[in-house]
Amino acid sequence: MVDALRRTHEVLMPDGVVIDVHPTVEPAAVDVGGETVGHVETEDAPQRHAAADAAVRAVVDEGLFRVDRIAHFDFHTYGDSIEELRDYIAANWRAARINDVVMQRTRASLLVSAPGVKPRVRERVRLTLLRRLAPS
Repeated sequence: MVDALRRTHEVLMPDGVVIDVHPTVEPAAVDVGGETVGHVETEDAPQRHAAADAAVRAVVDEGLFRVDRIAHFDFHTYGDSIEELRDYIAANWRAARINDVVMQRTRASLLVSAPGVKPRVRERVRLTLLRRLAPS
């Protein structure tokens, strides 16, 4: 990612900005009605997300960009059922799954939740606005 940011610096307009958006290293949570019932299992997501953080720090340290703003927010992925959510995660996330224990906890929580509550996965996301600096 550092190389991509360096190349972006070369082609970006002098007053240009880059918006980097990626999940934090915090594990994605499965929740029902705002209550966490478990986490999505991943093989290497925390390492990949930490590497993205390091790449942003590297180009800032090199003087290519400065950080104008950082914001954090929660991104939610909903399913009509926990099975639908499990299948979506398995099909669309790299090496990730919702295990059987979390499936059981989610089903139990849904049984006692308010009507219409749907299971969701909550990811903590970091947005960084990088402003291009002139080469020295």
